[in-house]
Amino acid sequence: MTSSIDPKYTTSNDGSSEWFIDEGMPGTGNRPEWLPEKFKTVADVAKSYTELEKRVGSAPKEYDTSKGESWIDPDYVPFQEMLDFAKTKHVSQDVIDKVFDSVGKYLDEFKVDYNEERTKLGEKAEERLQVLDNWVKSNFSEDAYAALSNNLRTADAIKALEEVRNKMNANTTTIPNSNHENLKAAPSLQDIQAELNSNLAKYKADPVYRRELQAKMELASKNSDFADKQAY
Repeated sequence: MTSSIDPKYTTSNDGSSEWFIDEGMPGTGNRPEWLPEKFKTVADVAKSYTELEKRVGSAPKEYDTSKGESWIDPDYVPFQEMLDFAKTKHVSQDVIDKVFDSVGKYLDEFKVDYNEERTKLGEKAEERLQVLDNWVKSNFSEDAYAALSNNLRTADAIKALEEVRNKMNANTTTIPNSNHENLKAAPSLQDIQAELNSNLAKYKADPVYRRELQAKMELASKNSDFADKQAY
């Protein structure tokens, strides 16, 4: 009696093929090492892989980075290396999009609203910023100017630098344990009165100059009180 199975296929002891390409289509030769024992046919493996892709996704040929365009540089080498690694792990575009979206929201929480900060400086915000910019350029190195320009992002930081400027202009900075020397170096009330008489128009028109002169007056008054106490 002739067998119904073509003899060119390898068969097991019971006369059946050891593996199949699909139902009713036995494979040729020994069972391939890449075909897991739990799968009867190659077609079953393909179906299983398709189902797996549906559940976990698959990596595209190239990732779309538009979800992170506001905060990433697509040409940054470590970033490209990260995407290449994600591709080797079959990370889907959906996962990459979610990462971009989450990181973007996190970064937005620390983003400074410059319009809001300017509003806090009042109607003359531009004038105040220009005064500071000119002062820093005139008194500091290019490196210091760049560092201050890149890091003064809030109204509070601007106000702090204005205070530093006012104290330097009024010579009211305090050196620890040297208060007496500092007081002696400050201008007198007579000096300030002479300056005011010479710059009365500027004093009326320039609020920044008014604050500087007032700071000088306060220091000169402290000088006067100190001198009086020393006289007794």
